[in-house]
Amino acid sequence: MAKFKYFSAFIVPLLGLLTFNTTGYLAYIGIFSLYVLVPVLENFLPQNTYNLTSVEKELATETIFYDVVLYLSVPLHLFVIYQFLITVSNPSLPLSDLIACILFMGTILGVNGINIGHELGHKKDHKLKQLLAHILLLTAIQNHFMTYHNSGHHRDVATPNDLTSAKEGDIFYWFALKSQIGGYFKTWRLESQRLKSQGKSLFFNPMIFFTGLSIFLFVGINFFFGLNVTVIYFITAVYGISVLEAQNYFSHYGLRRKKKANGRYERVKREHSWNSDHIIGRVLLFELTRHSDHHHSGAKPYQVLESKDDSPTLPYGYPAMLMLSYFPFLFKPIMKKRLDFYRNKTITST
Repeated sequence: MAKFKYFSAFIVPLLGLLTFNTTGYLAYIGIFSLYVLVPVLENFLPQNTYNLTSVEKELATETIFYDVVLYLSVPLHLFVIYQFLITVSNPSLPLSDLIACILFMGTILGVNGINIGHELGHKKDHKLKQLLAHILLLTAIQNHFMTYHNSGHHRDVATPNDLTSAKEGDIFYWFALKSQIGGYFKTWRLESQRLKSQGKSLFFNPMIFFTGLSIFLFVGINFFFGLNVTVIYFITAVYGISVLEAQNYFSHYGLRRKKKANGRYERVKREHSWNSDHIIGRVLLFELTRHSDHHHSGAKPYQVLESKDDSPTLPYGYPAMLMLSYFPFLFKPIMKKRLDFYRNKTITST
């Protein structure tokens, strides 16, 4: 029965539907729930470090249930976006309600669109999952994410070569711009290098298609809903991207792989990612919070990711860390204290 907990992730898009169909204070119930209630609850609820047994992992890997949860997320996600577009196209919508809709839809794009797209996108040998991943990523204009994440981030994580690994002292807003814009252009280079190695023409670069898809998305929104709604959706997507970049920011903040004598970096270890075993964040984000194990084995399905004792743990759960990322004057001293703790722990153990 424990596997059914992942249906709880559907609470996020359902709260979105509530947001788009209410007004006044009620329109902010979803925002209050995710940005206040969940972080507070996670701070009081005990963390769950339980790992599946070998038998449980085998059963969890073989059952299609966990894939079905992801598959069902796609039509629900698209329906929520449609409801959002219908809502914000109403010229009489109060500004306060519009802000609530933008903030919550942006959250959905980051939490469900990009994150579930990320999970599906790691299954390179599964065409259906790849297709669904691109559909989800398109809603946040992030189709380039899959190539950069799989071929760039996982290879270069916790090194200066990775634009999505924040060094200690980085300010979130500058980091997000560098990660997003730099990552887009680096993906062009990654795809070009791949095509050259295969002896194929650069005109086959998937980035041409991905960029065209994003343009087509906004042309379609403009055709059916008008320019105002198109601008609103763009602003919403930017906020959704900021949610992604906030997660990128704190999940490797200050952690660095050592450079060996031959100029190469040591292999990726579990101590190169920040972890969280807070149960609400684990479920809502499909175990993304067990980030160290994910980087140790990128293709590992979300349901069998493990908590490891040698992984550094965040001071708070993912939802709270996401909010703190937007406030550098709070985030930096909190994480400095955490980094110092693990540095001293490493020195003591050696």
